[in-house]
Amino acid sequence: MKDKIISLKNKVVEFITNVKNKVCAFVLAHKTLSIIIAVVLIIIIILGIVIACCKKEIGSTSGNLNNSGFSVEKNGWVYYLGIKNNNTDGIYKVKINSNKIDKISSDYGLYLNKSGKFLYYLDRTSGSNDIVKRKTNGKDKEIIISDVDTEKITVIDNWIYYFKDGKFCKSKTDGEEKQILLDKLIYNYEIKGKWIYYSYINNGKYVISKMKTNGEDVTKIEDDASNKFFVVDNNIYYIYNNYNEEEYEYNYELYKMKTNGEDKEKILDFDKNIDLETINYDDKKMYYIKSDDDNYSIYSIKLNGKDETKIIDLNGYYTLINIQDKWIYYTDINDNGDSEMFRIKINGKDKQSLSMK
Repeated sequence: MKDKIISLKNKVVEFITNVKNKVCAFVLAHKTLSIIIAVVLIIIIILGIVIACCKKEIGSTSGNLNNSGFSVEKNGWVYYLGIKNNNTDGIYKVKINSNKIDKISSDYGLYLNKSGKFLYYLDRTSGSNDIVKRKTNGKDKEIIISDVDTEKITVIDNWIYYFKDGKFCKSKTDGEEKQILLDKLIYNYEIKGKWIYYSYINNGKYVISKMKTNGEDVTKIEDDASNKFFVVDNNIYYIYNNYNEEEYEYNYELYKMKTNGEDKEKILDFDKNIDLETINYDDKKMYYIKSDDDNYSIYSIKLNGKDETKIIDLNGYYTLINIQDKWIYYTDINDNGDSEMFRIKINGKDKQSLSMK
């Protein structure tokens, strides 16, 4: 009997020990899993912070700034230079998917950039040429840099890139830490990541080079290119002026090459009726004005040179175009014969007037 009791006791102890071990293992496993999940979440948060810190805030696209930058879109709002009675009429704002229009300033502002809570632009009111910033509600205007050249300005992160006395410069958005990046005439520039791509003339030919945004590591990319170029992904597209000696005229050709100058290839011959000054682009297409028997229209074409498409016929003539979130912004003649700001979707639908009634 004693042996049976001892045997039963041992079985009970063994059972309790097994249960205890299983419970401890379960708790430990779940505790370890919880720790792993917590660590993964912390890593994700840290990566998010790092990515947010490394991501550059771009005030506007280079394509729009090359077309005078009369509009800029951020967070569903478009800020643009209004037209009234054939004259500029200050800065307005409108939601992308709404017709509600508000006037926020009477300034004649070009090269509009939006960064943080502020608009930055070249203020040409009353003949001035000042870089100013203003809250998006129109309040608290402040002159950042006075008497700059009438050329495009670009705001990226906390830096403004601009021209003064023919020199390419940059400054903090508060006007401090002014620097001269290039002490020579350049004709175009575009900032992508840590690089500035720019063009200048050497021995009668346009050269495309690049340098870091701190002015270092200057590298020549192509020594016979164009002042009209743009960068998409890892490719540089440029419009080459090829002089035809037999016909005594220039033919315009679109080329593509890698940002290191390699894999150069010709994409297409431009129609001679295209106005090259109006060319804008996104990551898939180019947009431009084209004339046909004194009629002017907005067209698009894929970056591979295919599928040219007419978007809309114009009532007027020459106009620059800005691209904002699948919309084209442009000026044209209204039914009363006056200039007015319009927008239309890139598929040619939903034309809208952007003048306050």
